[in-house]
Amino acid sequence: MNTELQELIDSFLKILDLYSVINRKPVDYGTGDLLYFTEIHTLTVIGRNKEINITQLGEMMGVTKGAISQTVKKLAGKNLIVRANTSNKREVMLKLSDRGKIAYKGQKSLQKEIFTFAKKLYKKGTPKQREMVRRLFEEIIRNLMMRLENLEKAKVKTG
Repeated sequence: MNTELQELIDSFLKILDLYSVINRKPVDYGTGDLLYFTEIHTLTVIGRNKEINITQLGEMMGVTKGAISQTVKKLAGKNLIVRANTSNKREVMLKLSDRGKIAYKGQKSLQKEIFTFAKKLYKKGTPKQREMVRRLFEEIIRNLMMRLENLEKAKVKTG
């Protein structure tokens, strides 16, 4: 493998590792609750979509209905989200509670502070460079989702 490509791969792996370390550390987003990355990310998706059901939420986040249901249960237990029945009694819509809105705003503020550098880099890039990065990210996501699906299938076979 050429040296330049190996350096890029090593840098990407370091990014993943650092991101993983950060994601394992809970943060208070203004409610007094320590929230893990999955929890605040779930709140963020709900906050952006006003009302959303569990199936839609799982699809948007790329996780199973079972996994998202566990996170929703934790968030409801912390009074950060509200479940509301619709005219279809089987469907439950999710929305942020007042406390959830505080955490959502706290997350947006922290994210803005942390990712200011990304905006600067984005502005420096040409449209062609931005498109290349976008395509790269899409392919990485697609590859990781495929790997996750394969791991889940292997788990089902052995479990």
